[in-house]
Amino acid sequence: MVLTSILVLLAIFLMYLLWMPMELCIDSYSQRYFMRLGILARIGVEKDPVELIRLHLKIFFLNFYWRPSDIRSWGGPRKKSASKRKGSKKQGITFYRVKRLLNSFRVKSFRLELDTGNPVLNAKLYPWVYFIGQQAGDVGINFLGRNYISLQIVNRPIYILNAFINPKK
Repeated sequence: MVLTSILVLLAIFLMYLLWMPMELCIDSYSQRYFMRLGILARIGVEKDPVELIRLHLKIFFLNFYWRPSDIRSWGGPRKKSASKRKGSKKQGITFYRVKRLLNSFRVKSFRLELDTGNPVLNAKLYPWVYFIGQQAGDVGINFLGRNYISLQIVNRPIYILNAFINPKK
């Protein structure tokens, strides 16, 4: 009874890992840059008073902070392996699989506000951006000096696995 309940819980957890939403958010207006893996983990880039940026990793209720100088010190000098495999040819990733992988990502929201600083150039770009905005999303030219981008991309691990395992070629 205990073993079956553990196996059922493990199966449910594995199903959640396959179907959990992964989200990448880039918002330069509110200065939020993060990647979220369901409710399990979140890694974000924040301002740091000591250095320019720091990474904030949150796993459940645990918080970890790293600066770029800390990360550089992790990798030490590594020795190259002398053994080489003979006879086995490693197959690289094909263009079609890369295309399927990129098609598995979905853009949830996109907003681009652009100001070149030159009012004449802004006026020339305005009609082009208007027509592009109808096709590509919320794109705009402003004359107020604001430049920002807001992009939110979502995917699920099962879709990434499907792109690699099930190529239609």
